[in-house]
Amino acid sequence: AHKGEEKVFDLRKIFNENPNRVISTVGTVNEDGSPNTAPMSFFWCPDQRTIVAGMVGASQTAANIRRDGRVIIEVLFGGDVAFGIRGRGVVITESLTSNAATMAVKIRVASVKRDTSPAQVITSGPLCTPRSARAVEYEKAVWEELVGIASR
Repeated sequence: AHKGEEKVFDLRKIFNENPNRVISTVGTVNEDGSPNTAPMSFFWCPDQRTIVAGMVGASQTAANIRRDGRVIIEVLFGGDVAFGIRGRGVVITESLTSNAATMAVKIRVASVKRDTSPAQVITSGPLCTPRSARAVEYEKAVWEELVGIASR
Protein backbone atom coordinates (compact mmCIF):
# COMPACT_ATOMS: atom_id res chain seq x y z
CA ALA A 1 0.00 0.00 0.00
CA HIS A 2 1.05 3.56 -0.60
CA LYS A 3 1.45 6.10 2.21
CA GLY A 4 -1.90 7.41 3.45
CA GLU A 5 -3.92 4.52 2.05
CA GLU A 6 -6.34 2.69 4.30
CA LYS A 7 -9.70 0.94 4.30
CA VAL A 8 -12.01 3.88 4.80
CA PHE A 9 -15.34 3.14 3.14
CA ASP A 10 -17.57 0.11 2.79
CA LEU A 11 -17.39 -0.49 -0.96
CA ARG A 12 -20.22 -3.03 -0.86
CA LYS A 13 -22.58 -0.60 0.84
CA ILE A 14 -21.78 2.31 -1.48
CA PHE A 15 -21.86 0.42 -4.81
CA ASN A 16 -24.33 -2.41 -4.12
CA GLU A 17 -26.97 -0.26 -2.43
CA ASN A 18 -26.90 2.36 -5.22
CA PRO A 19 -27.20 0.31 -8.43
CA ASN A 20 -25.66 2.15 -11.39
CA ARG A 21 -25.86 5.52 -9.57
CA VAL A 22 -22.33 5.91 -8.21
CA ILE A 23 -20.84 7.60 -11.27
CA SER A 24 -17.07 7.43 -10.87
CA THR A 25 -14.02 8.35 -12.91
CA VAL A 26 -12.07 5.29 -14.01
CA GLY A 27 -8.43 5.85 -14.92
CA THR A 28 -6.23 3.52 -16.97
CA VAL A 29 -2.89 3.78 -18.79
CA ASN A 30 -2.76 4.11 -22.58
CA GLU A 31 -0.16 2.17 -24.58
CA ASP A 32 2.01 5.31 -24.92
CA GLY A 33 1.95 5.80 -21.12
CA SER A 34 -0.51 8.70 -21.16
CA PRO A 35 -3.51 8.65 -18.82
CA ASN A 36 -7.03 7.76 -19.91
CA THR A 37 -10.17 8.53 -17.91
CA ALA A 38 -13.83 7.69 -18.41
CA PRO A 39 -17.00 8.00 -16.32
CA MET A 40 -18.55 4.67 -15.31
CA SER A 41 -21.28 3.50 -12.98
CA PHE A 42 -21.73 -0.28 -13.25
CA PHE A 43 -19.91 -1.54 -10.13
CA TRP A 44 -20.88 -4.53 -7.96
CA CYS A 45 -18.77 -5.68 -5.00
CA PRO A 46 -19.10 -9.31 -3.93
CA ASP A 47 -16.56 -8.50 -1.19
CA GLN A 48 -14.31 -5.63 -0.04
CA ARG A 49 -11.39 -6.71 -2.28
CA THR A 50 -13.30 -7.34 -5.52
CA ILE A 51 -15.29 -5.14 -7.88
CA VAL A 52 -17.11 -6.48 -10.93
CA ALA A 53 -17.51 -3.61 -13.40
CA GLY A 54 -19.50 -3.36 -16.60
CA MET A 55 -18.15 -1.24 -19.46
CA VAL A 56 -18.28 -0.82 -23.22
CA GLY A 57 -16.05 -3.51 -24.67
CA ALA A 58 -14.92 -1.29 -27.57
CA SER A 59 -13.76 1.54 -25.28
CA GLN A 60 -10.19 2.71 -24.77
CA THR A 61 -10.60 1.89 -21.08
CA ALA A 62 -11.43 -1.73 -21.94
CA ALA A 63 -8.46 -1.95 -24.33
CA ASN A 64 -6.15 -0.60 -21.62
CA ILE A 65 -7.43 -3.08 -19.03
CA ARG A 66 -6.99 -5.98 -21.46
CA ARG A 67 -3.40 -4.90 -22.19
CA ASP A 68 -2.18 -3.55 -18.85
CA GLY A 69 -4.70 -4.18 -16.08
CA ARG A 70 -3.86 -1.15 -13.95
CA VAL A 71 -6.91 0.83 -12.92
CA ILE A 72 -7.89 3.56 -10.49
CA ILE A 73 -11.46 4.51 -9.66
CA GLU A 74 -12.16 7.91 -8.11
CA VAL A 75 -15.50 7.97 -6.32
CA LEU A 76 -17.35 11.15 -5.30
CA PHE A 77 -20.79 10.54 -3.80
CA GLY A 78 -23.26 12.22 -1.44
CA GLY A 79 -22.72 11.95 2.29
CA ASP A 80 -19.11 13.19 2.08
CA VAL A 81 -17.90 10.10 0.22
CA ALA A 82 -14.61 10.69 -1.62
CA PHE A 83 -12.02 7.99 -2.18
CA GLY A 84 -9.72 6.43 -4.75
CA ILE A 85 -9.50 2.69 -5.42
CA ARG A 86 -6.28 1.28 -6.89
CA GLY A 87 -6.39 -2.16 -8.41
CA ARG A 88 -5.88 -4.53 -11.34
CA GLY A 89 -8.58 -5.51 -13.75
CA VAL A 90 -9.01 -8.62 -15.88
CA VAL A 91 -11.77 -9.31 -18.38
CA ILE A 92 -14.08 -12.06 -17.17
CA THR A 93 -16.75 -11.80 -19.88
CA GLU A 94 -16.10 -10.10 -23.24
CA SER A 95 -19.77 -9.81 -24.12
CA LEU A 96 -22.71 -9.88 -21.72
CA THR A 97 -25.80 -11.89 -22.61
CA SER A 98 -27.97 -8.87 -21.79
CA ASN A 99 -25.96 -6.54 -24.04
CA ALA A 100 -23.29 -7.74 -26.47
CA ALA A 101 -21.47 -4.38 -26.46
CA THR A 102 -20.97 -4.49 -22.68
CA MET A 103 -18.25 -6.56 -21.03
CA ALA A 104 -17.51 -7.51 -17.42
CA VAL A 105 -14.18 -6.84 -15.70
CA LYS A 106 -13.07 -8.16 -12.31
CA ILE A 107 -11.00 -5.61 -10.42
CA ARG A 108 -8.87 -6.83 -7.52
CA VAL A 109 -8.70 -3.95 -5.04
CA ALA A 110 -5.11 -3.25 -3.96
CA SER A 111 -5.87 -0.21 -1.80
CA VAL A 112 -8.43 2.46 -0.98
CA LYS A 113 -7.40 6.03 -0.20
CA ARG A 114 -9.62 8.58 1.54
CA ASP A 115 -9.90 11.78 -0.53
CA THR A 116 -12.25 13.83 1.62
CA SER A 117 -11.33 17.46 2.17
CA PRO A 118 -10.92 19.05 5.60
CA ALA A 119 -12.44 22.22 4.13
CA GLN A 120 -15.35 20.96 2.01
CA VAL A 121 -18.13 18.40 2.39
CA ILE A 122 -19.12 16.35 -0.66
CA THR A 123 -22.91 16.78 -0.80
CA SER A 124 -23.42 14.90 -4.08
CA GLY A 125 -21.54 13.21 -6.83
CA PRO A 126 -22.45 13.34 -10.51
CA LEU A 127 -26.13 12.50 -11.01
CA CYS A 128 -27.86 10.79 -13.91
CA THR A 129 -31.29 9.84 -15.19
CA PRO A 130 -31.92 7.18 -17.84
CA ARG A 131 -32.71 8.75 -21.24
CA SER A 132 -35.52 6.33 -22.09
CA ALA A 133 -37.52 3.29 -21.01
CA ARG A 134 -35.08 1.21 -23.07
CA ALA A 135 -32.19 2.64 -21.03
CA VAL A 136 -33.98 1.63 -17.82
CA GLU A 137 -34.30 -1.93 -19.16
CA TYR A 138 -30.62 -1.96 -20.20
CA GLU A 139 -29.47 -0.81 -16.75
CA LYS A 140 -31.60 -3.40 -14.98
CA ALA A 141 -30.50 -6.28 -17.24
CA VAL A 142 -26.78 -5.41 -17.08
CA TRP A 143 -26.91 -4.89 -13.31
CA GLU A 144 -28.60 -8.26 -12.74
CA GLU A 145 -26.08 -10.00 -14.99
CA LEU A 146 -23.09 -8.41 -13.22
CA VAL A 147 -24.48 -9.49 -9.84
CA GLY A 148 -24.86 -13.03 -11.22
CA ILE A 149 -21.32 -13.06 -12.62
CA ALA A 150 -19.94 -11.82 -9.29
CA SER A 151 -21.66 -14.60 -7.36
CA ARG A 152 -20.09 -17.39 -9.44
